[in-house]
Amino acid sequence: MKIGIALGGGGAKGVAHIGVLRVLEVARVKIDMVAGTSAGAIVGALYAAGKSLDEIEFVIRRLTLRQLLTRDRMGMGLFSTNGIRRVIEREIGAAARIEDLPRAFAAVAVDMESGEEITLDKGSVADAVCASAAFPGLFSPVQVGERLYFDGGVMNPVPFDVLRRRGADLVLAVDLGADDPVFTVAPARHRRGDLFYRLLFVAGNRKIMRVAARAIGVMSKQMRLQKLRQSPPDVVIYPNVQAIGLMDFDMADECITAGENAARNRLSQIHQALARPRWHYESRKLIERIRRELEARSA
Repeated sequence: MKIGIALGGGGAKGVAHIGVLRVLEVARVKIDMVAGTSAGAIVGALYAAGKSLDEIEFVIRRLTLRQLLTRDRMGMGLFSTNGIRRVIEREIGAAARIEDLPRAFAAVAVDMESGEEITLDKGSVADAVCASAAFPGLFSPVQVGERLYFDGGVMNPVPFDVLRRRGADLVLAVDLGADDPVFTVAPARHRRGDLFYRLLFVAGNRKIMRVAARAIGVMSKQMRLQKLRQSPPDVVIYPNVQAIGLMDFDMADECITAGENAARNRLSQIHQALARPRWHYESRKLIERIRRELEARSA
């Protein structure tokens, strides 16, 4: 049986994915496929590349916003995704390709010109992750080939349907509730004297990011409901990270604990799903294939 996990977007909330994956590993739930959006693509790519969860946690904990948010020279966002690119390339190599990773991996992005959701499951890992994480307004779109891409959360905040299309039998989804994101309204006390944070969190920039986040939330919520009706995951895990801001990378402990608690609360449901007979999954695959063929004919 192939088990896939979809890791949703949510900025710093995405650290909760580490807690979820850690509980699944302890429970010996073997993950074969990973699909990620935005923050989920970052954690998912490192995990698919064979990094241990301790290694991923170490990478995340030593990140600072100064490293992550680098100057944008395109004029299409406050920052570029070059900081994210450096993290991925440093950890798994600049030449790393998706098709060569130990675990199957896919990231979701949106084509800026056509407005279509794109699944990036081949080519440069760094390109795919940066494209998926390019939050509009905050990050400039990312060029891959001749196309420009931005954050996949606009169209698919939790890409469980991607796993179903790619042949996963059992699909788990980690939903961070990013359809109603919470940006840091006031920097933590230890940040107040830092000029970088003062510039980042000035009232004007906070308003821009909150408006962009709200707009994305309204659009993505409807897309998520539609996908849930068409191709629902077997189990959805909901870490309680609503009080954590998208920029609160100093709240890693809270995020990881939330992920662990949420995953433990779903373990019995996951084990029940694992115990279902093989024919259950085979028949569902057949139904899913027929549905996609009918949709393609009517398009």
